[in-house]
Amino acid sequence: MTDTFEAPRTQRSPASAGRKVETVKHAARAMFLDQGFSATSMDAIAKAAGVSKATLYAYFPSKEALFASLIMTECEGLERALPLPDLSAGLYPALREFARQYLRVFIERKDVAFVRIIANESSRFPDLGRLFYESGPLATIKRLARFLDEAKAKGLLEFDDAITAATQFLSLVRGERPLLTVLGIADPDPGALDREIESGVELFLKACRPVAAEGEGPAS
Repeated sequence: MTDTFEAPRTQRSPASAGRKVETVKHAARAMFLDQGFSATSMDAIAKAAGVSKATLYAYFPSKEALFASLIMTECEGLERALPLPDLSAGLYPALREFARQYLRVFIERKDVAFVRIIANESSRFPDLGRLFYESGPLATIKRLARFLDEAKAKGLLEFDDAITAATQFLSLVRGERPLLTVLGIADPDPGALDREIESGVELFLKACRPVAAEGEGPAS
């Protein structure tokens, strides 16, 4: 049997309460990264944040709810850091720039350790993993799908399903880099990353570009 929970609704709190909530979340995040989820207690978080246990539990009824709130904050930051492509720049440049930003945001950020914690805990708390996936990676896929639909409407792409096309595009441009990054053996050379991205973008366009547009070159 798995635990279920709801992320606390702290957004409507008064300003003073909001500051305390942010202090608690900052302290909790640092402790989760340093000690891991299981080894971090609510007592320790309250002490690190300088609040009473009663105050902590008033904001977050459980450690899982607190962690869920951190996941939501993380995903909101990811979305802000990854704007949608600008089709006015041309399809190829827009997709290439989006791929660069995507890899930088989802793979090369220093807080990749936070995602590792989510993965480690997802077997015991699958709702945590589901929350992160739906609010982060899946939300990104859906946003990219809207862009691809726009390009399709302009006759620049052909595909059956935008969600599938967006998922395939991201798989092509990221390749093995997520695994290599987690293992600490990814090639740090920016040139290698650019070549991987360009290869993925070009392969995607070969598969999805209409026949009439195939001779327009990568910069179209």
